[in-house]
Amino acid sequence: MIETAFRSDDLPREERFERFRGMVREFYDARSEHADDYWAHERYLQLGAVQVSHKRFLPMQVHRTPTTPFAAGSDIYQLSLVQNGIVRTEWTERKSVDAVSPAGGMYVHDPARVAMSAFHTPEGAGPYQSLCMVVPKSLLSLPPARVERLFGRRIPVDEGFGALLEKFLSGLTSDTGSFGPADGPRLGTVAVDLVSALFGHLLTAGEAVTPESRARTLLLRIRTFVQEHLADPELSPQTVADAHHISVSYLHKLFQTEGTTVAAFIRRQRLEHIRRALSDDALRGMPIHAIAARWGFPNAADFSRTFRAAYGVPPRDFRQQALGAVRR
Repeated sequence: MIETAFRSDDLPREERFERFRGMVREFYDARSEHADDYWAHERYLQLGAVQVSHKRFLPMQVHRTPTTPFAAGSDIYQLSLVQNGIVRTEWTERKSVDAVSPAGGMYVHDPARVAMSAFHTPEGAGPYQSLCMVVPKSLLSLPPARVERLFGRRIPVDEGFGALLEKFLSGLTSDTGSFGPADGPRLGTVAVDLVSALFGHLLTAGEAVTPESRARTLLLRIRTFVQEHLADPELSPQTVADAHHISVSYLHKLFQTEGTTVAAFIRRQRLEHIRRALSDDALRGMPIHAIAARWGFPNAADFSRTFRAAYGVPPRDFRQQALGAVRR
């Protein structure tokens, strides 16, 4: 996937805020009482037509300018998961100010409807922080008129689809090394399906969510479940199916669309965790069989055969090569 970053630390002090301001100038003008010595770190992941970002910056305010290109409306939705701080938003259609809660809520906006946003954090609480996603409206399976009902509304992320989306975004931005260049569009498809399912659920408009979108969202939930239970040696297609109230045959059908099987997916994920552990110098003293058992391989002989089949070398040789490379 394509990843870019902005770090104000890389710039001379007098250029930091102006450079940051220039990043949003196409749509907004920005100002901050910290402009003399501004601090901001932002990472952007391009997932096909979808963009995901992790933002941390000192308090500031942005407002629409007379030359904004949003005069005829925007073609995107912007989702923000506030992790630290408070956002105050003024809408172009209303006189009221929407006070957004501190960390723990997700919010959806149409940038064309936002007149001003002020990002604050309590004194001593560190920078404002959020996870953001930009999704083209045309990719969602819900009518824009329905989605408008969600603007400015707090979406909980402690359960259901909100929690699933939060986990997806957090995992994606914290570990990009697991994905290759071709994975960006695939992850973008997952993100769109998940957002579409979340919106449909919130609007009780399940009939507007396509069966294909429901299936891909269920598959994402299953993948997340598997990741959380890899250490359980009893994890199997049957336990996965039971946990999601579906038949084993339907579970196999879901994975067939991915060109793999449930068992192969579980095995691959376990082996990948073990491979990383064997490459970790901090775990040099942990026996290989203990690492294998930690990730669902209680039988050392079975594990050794499986590892060698997957990576072409026995686990002991792999570890020696990996840790030797680390030391060099």
